[in-house]
Amino acid sequence: MKSILFSIALISVCFSSFSQEASVENKEMFEQSVVDGVISMTLPSSVTAEDVTKYSKYYTPYFTTAFDAQSHKVTFTMVNNDVKSRRVIMRFLGASKIQTVKVEDKSYLVHELYEAFLN
Repeated sequence: MKSILFSIALISVCFSSFSQEASVENKEMFEQSVVDGVISMTLPSSVTAEDVTKYSKYYTPYFTTAFDAQSHKVTFTMVNNDVKSRRVIMRFLGASKIQTVKVEDKSYLVHELYEAFLN
């Protein structure tokens, strides 16, 4: 029984150390930013400016990024503000090892964020 509990605890610790959460402070402003095609969110402190540059270079046909290293805020400026292009943001978040995005007080898995806000 101890080994089962230890295994569950170990898996939980390992999973939580790999999953990271981005955040959005204001839901209404986020919804408006999606309409405007200039979408911002705060990335975890473990994501560096180099990471943002490295991952975003693959997605320039869809968006450009600006990253403030001090606040860890990333801004996606959409090339074409359409559903297909906004879906690519999920790839960027996945490459950054972000699995959830907290919008105000509710956490969304990346695909749930897409369905709720980016679609």
